[in-house]
Amino acid sequence: MKELSFTCRYSREYTALDIPCREENFEWHERTVTVPAAQAALVLVDCWDRHPVESFQERAAQVAQQRILPTVEACRDAGVLVVHAPSPEVAKKYPQWLKYAGDEELFGPEGREAAWPPAEFRSRVCRYDDNPFGRPAEPLLEQWLEDETLFPTMRIIEVLEPQAGDFVVATGAQLHRLCRDQQILHLFYAGFAANICIQLRDYGIRAMHDRGYHTVLLRDCTTAIEGSHTLQGEWLLEAAIFNIELKVGCSTTAQQLQAACRK
Repeated sequence: MKELSFTCRYSREYTALDIPCREENFEWHERTVTVPAAQAALVLVDCWDRHPVESFQERAAQVAQQRILPTVEACRDAGVLVVHAPSPEVAKKYPQWLKYAGDEELFGPEGREAAWPPAEFRSRVCRYDDNPFGRPAEPLLEQWLEDETLFPTMRIIEVLEPQAGDFVVATGAQLHRLCRDQQILHLFYAGFAANICIQLRDYGIRAMHDRGYHTVLLRDCTTAIEGSHTLQGEWLLEAAIFNIELKVGCSTTAQQLQAACRK
């Protein structure tokens, strides 16, 4: 059975016993990890062909072409499953998504609506308008979602389109069913955005870590949505990587995984 050996990086929250436990002493820790290729999958999160944030999409397209694509090709050659997780709306544009779809994905969730907070309060908090609790309106986003040439036609970026043998999932439950059926235990994550969907989707790295999977972020196969005050240093990307390395799993690089696949 082919095995993948690579260097995993963790962020340290504490220090050795003989070193003062102060933040200036927190360092990275690395170790070599070996996993069976047959028990591994590369999960590509929200690798869309368009996005309303133009500068972010430019960076994402570059990462997809230069780093994610060669990693995908190496994984396919090594027998590592490639799983596309592009959001429920986009996943359903690909026939592969039906492979592990359950009743919830096909027909929608069942069950009672949560009783607390009250439904009226929840709707006010979540709504984009000028109520005291909701966020300000985002007319550009609303326009983008309604424009028939933008969100409704969004797909996976062309260079990463699913190939024969790949899987497509819409939800975390579907990804879990796929992993259970295929005996997958190790999930490598790439895609976008590092500070939002990679972490917060139900098929994202945090949710699957909580399900008990060994999760590994490819830290150079992602980028974050930044603000004007963080863009120059890409600080939100750095913070996202640090948070994942600190509490959710570990990270490695595209080069490390490609090399492991080709040995």
